[in-house]
Amino acid sequence: MIQSELAYLFCGVLAGLLGGYLGIGGGIVVVPYLTMLAGVDMKAAIPASVTAIVVNSLSSSTEYIKKGMVDFELAVSLGVFMTLGNIAGSLLSPIVPLSVTQFLFGLTLLYTAYTFSRKSETVTIPNSATSHKLYWVIMIAAFGTGTLGALIGVGGGIIIIPLMFVVFGLPLATARGTSSFLIGVSTSVAVAVYLLSDQIDMNIVPPLLVGTIIGGKAGGYLGTLARPKAVQMLFVLLLLYLAGRFIYQAVI
Repeated sequence: MIQSELAYLFCGVLAGLLGGYLGIGGGIVVVPYLTMLAGVDMKAAIPASVTAIVVNSLSSSTEYIKKGMVDFELAVSLGVFMTLGNIAGSLLSPIVPLSVTQFLFGLTLLYTAYTFSRKSETVTIPNSATSHKLYWVIMIAAFGTGTLGALIGVGGGIIIIPLMFVVFGLPLATARGTSSFLIGVSTSVAVAVYLLSDQIDMNIVPPLLVGTIIGGKAGGYLGTLARPKAVQMLFVLLLLYLAGRFIYQAVI
């Protein structure tokens, strides 16, 4: 029992560090760790991951807020649609086959990696969307991101950060800080849905959250000091790795 709790605690620390540093929530660490290393069933791992994402994002975003790296106006707009997507994903999770979601998410990550790798940090920063049409395209994309994130348990930051960087023209540091904040707020609704449907395993979540808080604070602080080019390269590698893993899991 103690060994299991330590394993969940360590998982939370790892997820907090990476998620806080990149502003992605940390679900990409939690789900593989719990299922492949700790032997947790996927149905229990995903709600636990979503819960950890909320705590990690809110914990790490405080560091970005201190440095003025959060665009609150954009976070509110995106957050509304990501929240709706998270609700949809949480409700659809018992219905939609996981392999279908994994395949679609993998393809999305491949395209995201391609566009993200070609974008320069020297950008013009608009106040909101560049046009009314573009605004609604991005909000729909945010809804889809929230839906897929809740279905797989990754939070959606892995897509929303390139979206803000490439389309909205935010500096990468601001995109990461804004993502960290809005994911924590929007994903909390998915946690409520999982909690009300009794899908959260309380044997896993408490030590996982303790580790996430510790790692998230440290990751968020380190993220405020990171160089944009190094973060961009790390992000592209992470996107390619996750795309390959999700597509592989979907087809085998």
